[in-house]
Amino acid sequence: MLSLVPRPMPPRRFQLRVAAEDRHLVEIRDFVQDAGEKLLIPQKTLAQTKLAVDEACTNVVRHGYKGDPGFIEIVITGNGRDFSIAIRDTGKGFDIRNVKSPDLKMYVETRKRGGLGVFLMNQLMDEVRYRSSHDGNVLTMTKRLGRSGRRRKGKGKPRKSLRFQYTIQAFGGITLLVALAFSAIHWRQSRVIQRDAIRQAQSTATSLGQGAIDVLQSAEPMSPDQTHLGESVRALLKAHPEYASARVFDARGRIWASDKFEELFTVRTLPQEVHAVASGPGAKPTAPAAHVEPSDGQKREVYQPILQPGAKEPRAIGWVSIAVRESAIADEISAARIELATIALFTLLLGCGLSAVLITIFVQPIQALSDSVRAIGEGTMVADIGTSGNEEIDEIARAFNEVTAKFRSAQSHLMEQERLQQEMQVAQEIQQMLLPRKVPELDGFELGSLYQAAKEVGGDYYDFLTVDERTVGVVVADVSGKGVPGSLVMTMIRTALRMEARGNRSASDVMAKMNSFVTEDMKKGMFVTMFYVVLDSVNRVVTYASAGHNPMILYRGETNATYFLKPKGIPVGINVPDEQLFRKTISVEKLTLQQDDMLVIYTDGITEAMNSEREQFGEARLLTAIKKHGHGTAQEFADALNQEIREFTGGAPQNDDITLVAIKEKVPVEERLEANRRELFRLIDVEGVPIAEACERLKVASSTYYRYKRRVSELGDDAGLKQIRPTPPMARASLEEEAAILDIVRVEPLFGAKRIHEVLHAAKRCRDDLSERAVYATLKRHGLNRKEKRLEFAQTGTDTRMARLAQAIRSDGPANPTESGGGEA
Repeated sequence: MLSLVPRPMPPRRFQLRVAAEDRHLVEIRDFVQDAGEKLLIPQKTLAQTKLAVDEACTNVVRHGYKGDPGFIEIVITGNGRDFSIAIRDTGKGFDIRNVKSPDLKMYVETRKRGGLGVFLMNQLMDEVRYRSSHDGNVLTMTKRLGRSGRRRKGKGKPRKSLRFQYTIQAFGGITLLVALAFSAIHWRQSRVIQRDAIRQAQSTATSLGQGAIDVLQSAEPMSPDQTHLGESVRALLKAHPEYASARVFDARGRIWASDKFEELFTVRTLPQEVHAVASGPGAKPTAPAAHVEPSDGQKREVYQPILQPGAKEPRAIGWVSIAVRESAIADEISAARIELATIALFTLLLGCGLSAVLITIFVQPIQALSDSVRAIGEGTMVADIGTSGNEEIDEIARAFNEVTAKFRSAQSHLMEQERLQQEMQVAQEIQQMLLPRKVPELDGFELGSLYQAAKEVGGDYYDFLTVDERTVGVVVADVSGKGVPGSLVMTMIRTALRMEARGNRSASDVMAKMNSFVTEDMKKGMFVTMFYVVLDSVNRVVTYASAGHNPMILYRGETNATYFLKPKGIPVGINVPDEQLFRKTISVEKLTLQQDDMLVIYTDGITEAMNSEREQFGEARLLTAIKKHGHGTAQEFADALNQEIREFTGGAPQNDDITLVAIKEKVPVEERLEANRRELFRLIDVEGVPIAEACERLKVASSTYYRYKRRVSELGDDAGLKQIRPTPPMARASLEEEAAILDIVRVEPLFGAKRIHEVLHAAKRCRDDLSERAVYATLKRHGLNRKEKRLEFAQTGTDTRMARLAQAIRSDGPANPTESGGGEA
């Protein structure tokens, strides 16, 4: 029987080794494309892989080698089910494991930049590994075909029940109380046992002293009374093993009775404490004196005075000393401690058991209520809280059910607000890192930029792209989505543009390829408007294309005229059935700037900037600012415009980013081109450089040399090196000329394009090279190319946005573009 399970293809391996230079990145991309097609990798997956490889190799060139010579080796292996790409280099190591994914706290607290390239690689590929050793660095990226490489997050730890929490807290509280009570009682017991031991010794010493009075008064050694006293001492020690010794002293310290025979009738010096009690000022010899021998610390001695009977004033005729063993006191304290600990443990167990029973009885309905409330708060329960059998708890549940619906709505709204706020903060960090850190220097052009982030992330983006050594691309874009999704779309667009722009001077082709790359990965309903300009510093040609973006403004410094330049094109990311619709729709236009001309590319955050009265800055104020500050450098103009916007808004928070890039021509184009041609002839005719090498060095075509060589032979050096074809005039009317055309239509609506053209030239209200076709195009753009429409326009005062804008520009002041105005032709 035939098996329907497809067999995996045998593993295939592809290898490429190139120098670590920017110019080889295009070769790496083509290598990945060719290998991916041979491994039958789907186009979407292959596009993602090319993006990840391009990001990795760019980091190696710019950060690994930092301009030093080196190589990049790429090995691609695959078997139809998955494939891996190993990128090896010997530059400076950079462990991607130390780079965390974009996180709000990390970006806000540490303000670190970087990590988005690694984040993008982790998102596009299923597995990314990095190894660094003395042999070099190896980055390995793996992609499984037809499977998701995202790991499932494990479930969180189970939530502890309310009954469990209360039980633990009750056990802890009871244990603490029992421990405190045990410590206090045990301390008191110890004091009592020590005090009782001293009192008992004092009482025993008093009894012994009564029998010693006769012996001390007679002072006869070895008398029957003295012998009987010694036997009493020995009997006492035998009856009380807790006593270490017992002695009877006379007032001079002579021992008359002792458990040790050798001590009899010897004299000992009594402790100072005894003398202080017996003979000190205000002494009361009836009080005992307790003294712990300092020699070994194993016993304490109690001295009890023997008072002379019948004396008017109490006088000690002797002392009885009893030494109490410390070990005996300690044993008694230990026995009391064990007994007390047994009682405490029993009390603790009983208390914990009773508390557990009581908590179970009283907390169980509260637990049920708490679980229901938590489930509703977490969105995992949609039903109301049921009854629990407890009247008080059921009353609380009924009251809570009345506000459940409002609580759910408020909780959902609050969580959404917090999520959006976190997304906005992260998106702002991402967006800041996407913007270029400096403006590039391009021979013959001045570049200036303006960017002000709004309170809410609007998705504005601008960048400067390196096309080749003589060409730079300038892009300004506005993503429709806000937050992190919009920022990630900007990340994809930025990487795709930089990848496609290398070596490609066609603005429309770059945008078409970029659109096909990002469209499938963009969220439905999200789109990007974009204006892309390519600056050729050698041929002095400006090529531009638009994807539904705001028109680019051209300011002619010599004539103080302004133009709106808006080629055809639809926004990026619109998913339409015809995949070639974007390429078919987008058009590319070319322009040659004159000295002091300026191009202004902007987003609607400038024209829609509002003051506290909700009035917009508007296109009229923008054009007025261009005329006012266009004589300075590109960056000076951007700074002056920023100041005017600040003064207009008065510090009011804005809802959209403010983004602008200004491009200014700073040298005479014809003089520069002529100087370039003279240098070309000097290299060939004077220095003998081969024609092909000289043309390559100056970045011109060989046909240019032969064409001008014929002209030089015919006209001479001066005339032959001049421009062959004059610069073509602008094919459309400026905004000032549009204002003049509309003024004539208001006064003479019967005039057609030809008659209006004649009136304009007669009144000197237009440039000399303005054609009749440009006048007709202006009428058609305003819907006034037919006579009845012009009559309606003149009679009813019907106006258009461009008519109001042209009128404001014609007045050359910060007029409100919402106000209409007329004038005599």
